Amino acid sequence: MSVAVDCAQEPIHIPGTIQPHGLLLACTLPDWNIAHVSANVATFLAGADPQALLGRPLDHVLPIETVHSLRNQLQTAMLSGTAERLDCLSLDNGAQRYDLTVHMVASLAVIEAAPAVMGAGAHGVTLLRGLAGRLRRATTVTRLLTLAAQQVRAVTGYDRVMIYRFLPDESGEVVAEAVRPGTESYLGLRYPATDIPAQARALYRRQPLRLIPDIDYEPVPLLPTRGPDGLPLDLSLASLRSVSPVHIQYLRNMDVRATLTVSLMRGDHLWGLIACHHMEPHYLSGALCSAAELFGQMLSLQIDVREQQQEQQRVSDAQHAHDQLLAAMSPRDTVFEDLSRYSDMLNSMIGCDGMAVWSNGQLRGQGVLPPESAVTELIAYLEQKPVDQIYATASLSEHFAPAASFAETASGVLAIPISRMAKDYLLFFRRELIQTVTWGGNPDKAVQRDPSTGQLHPRSSFAAWCETVRGHAKPWTSGELRVAETLRVALLEVVLRRSELIASERQVAQESQSLLIAELNHRVKNVLSLVLATTRQSAQQATSVESFTAELERRIRALATAHDQINAPTGGSTYLRALLESEARAWQGQNDTDGRIQLNGPTILLDVRSYQTLALVFHELMTNAAKYGALSVATGVLTVSWRMDAEYGLRIEWNESGGPEVQAPTRRGFGSIVTERTIPFELQGEAGVEYRPEGLFAWFRVPHEHVSPGPEPLQRPVAEQQRNISSVAGLRLLLVEDSMMIALDAQAMLEEAGVQVEIAGSLEDARRALRLDTFDLVVLDVNLAGETSLGMAQELEAEQYPFLFATGYGARTAIPERFDQVPVVTKPYNLSALGYAIGQLPGIDRRRSSLH
Repeated sequence: MSVAVDCAQEPIHIPGTIQPHGLLLACTLPDWNIAHVSANVATFLAGADPQALLGRPLDHVLPIETVHSLRNQLQTAMLSGTAERLDCLSLDNGAQRYDLTVHMVASLAVIEAAPAVMGAGAHGVTLLRGLAGRLRRATTVTRLLTLAAQQVRAVTGYDRVMIYRFLPDESGEVVAEAVRPGTESYLGLRYPATDIPAQARALYRRQPLRLIPDIDYEPVPLLPTRGPDGLPLDLSLASLRSVSPVHIQYLRNMDVRATLTVSLMRGDHLWGLIACHHMEPHYLSGALCSAAELFGQMLSLQIDVREQQQEQQRVSDAQHAHDQLLAAMSPRDTVFEDLSRYSDMLNSMIGCDGMAVWSNGQLRGQGVLPPESAVTELIAYLEQKPVDQIYATASLSEHFAPAASFAETASGVLAIPISRMAKDYLLFFRRELIQTVTWGGNPDKAVQRDPSTGQLHPRSSFAAWCETVRGHAKPWTSGELRVAETLRVALLEVVLRRSELIASERQVAQESQSLLIAELNHRVKNVLSLVLATTRQSAQQATSVESFTAELERRIRALATAHDQINAPTGGSTYLRALLESEARAWQGQNDTDGRIQLNGPTILLDVRSYQTLALVFHELMTNAAKYGALSVATGVLTVSWRMDAEYGLRIEWNESGGPEVQAPTRRGFGSIVTERTIPFELQGEAGVEYRPEGLFAWFRVPHEHVSPGPEPLQRPVAEQQRNISSVAGLRLLLVEDSMMIALDAQAMLEEAGVQVEIAGSLEDARRALRLDTFDLVVLDVNLAGETSLGMAQELEAEQYPFLFATGYGARTAIPERFDQVPVVTKPYNLSALGYAIGQLPGIDRRRSSLH
């Protein structure tokens, strides 16, 4: 028997042992008497004798409240068919709390418990919220997977997080990755099916999460080793299940000490895995495991949706070309008479390198085609296939041996049979696509047997191993196959219409028409079902929600922009004119407003409170003007004027003219409330809005304490602005930030600007990152979950390591005078402010050039 077969038949679901970081109890039902117990039970239940527990009622061993919760949760597990979790329960009425799972195996209730990691649940919430918040940024499936890998690594702390996708031949490929700098990357590597054999994939489908905190564990046996049926306890759904020694050695060969694996499903099919590796032992709480499992389910749905959207778009484009084809084709002038006339439309429906029509024993085609003699043999082969089904393969030579002689020109073929009797075909050909597949080690040596002991060993080398694959073309997608089937039915209709013109074939036409009606009836029902399903799905995505989200994002962005300008290094952003110019620039390009916005008034400085308040008000007014008011048409003009009044303070007038006729709104929306009430409420000022027919007019008064006359702002040279902003590109930066959401958003922003970012959520993580890698600079959050980073700042200063501070408070709040020369960036992170701060670090350019 081969080594691969040995591995494929290994009974990994009944190892008879568990991992030692928790205990396991199995109870008979309905009496809940203990039938199996792990030998390490005394580690968690002081003084408990495993043998003495067998046969005892569970409520004599565990607190009655815990048993009650387990009974209730088992009901849910019986309905779901999976293990259900319970967090932070007591096993002995002591202070220690445990995370529990419960599930059914045959007639047994299997209970597992592991010590809880207190306070870890918040990371799970971050994981789930982060996915939902970042999905909008992912325009492709590849970007979605990369963001998901980054999210999981940031929250769980693993050194390497990979998204592993199974391919049609059951091999797998690493399609996305997030790694700690200095850790070997496996991105793009492919692994043979034997690395994850069939029975392992079956367990991944049943049990969506598997955790191995430390591969160097000593397996703990279950007592008794076998049940009344003479078989070991089935641990398929057990989270503590001990894993195959071959797999442990496989991980050891990769220098991996701890793993977490989360299944990614597409329907009932195992699409892939989230595979997490750590080079040291790594434990996760039950709450975080639950969040990771739910994260995998959410990501699975998103993958399914994105892939379906891409496929539907391709099908939609093909359907459009299909409609054009039928509209252009007449019964007397079809693809059978003039293929060249319709080839472009056909190629846009089903991409190919060559196409041909076989009709009445003759071949007509264009593009890259096999020799005509080879096509004659191919037609004889196709005639053995069902005449009412299309035939498609990306590797014809694997099914039809003579095709090896013309594999270079036609390794892929899609054949559409057009008639039952005449055996006419529309053929699409694709060239051989020579692929260089990079494997993670030699796939032929995935598992080996020790000749002296007979023991199985996984390969020890994972170095990239390249293989050239020939005889294969680009695969035909499921969408292309659906289009081909639709085209088959449509061409049947064309054949029928042409046949009706020939009196001698009237009887054949009638038979074909009956066939066509049956085919079309089936297709129409499918189309109606698709329309119904699409309608139901669309109902779940209301336009008003999307509109609300967009408006909310713009309002928050306006406020964030105002805040960034307030904290910019020049200090000039607190000018009233700068605020108005910023809001005007936001709409330039969307509306031709250049020259139609007039700003008149003296130089006025605003304090922080008034700047933020006015930013919201002007954003609403500018948005309304650009969408519905004076700036929505080419003839409209907006004049904003202001002056200082000795009695009332600052008076601002907003005057629109030349736009559409204005009518008072019938209801008061959020924008109206912001415009009319924010200044009186926030600044104790006054506001008024008049809906004049010729244009909106609004006036505002801001009290003296919030405004003051100021000098003309100093403008930084454009070259200096560009230098500061571009100075971040190419940097390797360590971001020490305890807010995961802020860190992930900052990481995404900086990576788009060309910065390599490593995140550390604590001082301990930051010191470890600095030991393992070298960075151009470190950005230190001043306050980190109850501790400050000032001690680490002293360490970096002593080592002359470039760093700067980041803070959500005032620019110098809580920072000692000894660090007066250290630049400070205020949150939220802003590229301009960060670039300016980096430019103040002495020697940063020299350090970067020496590192890169």
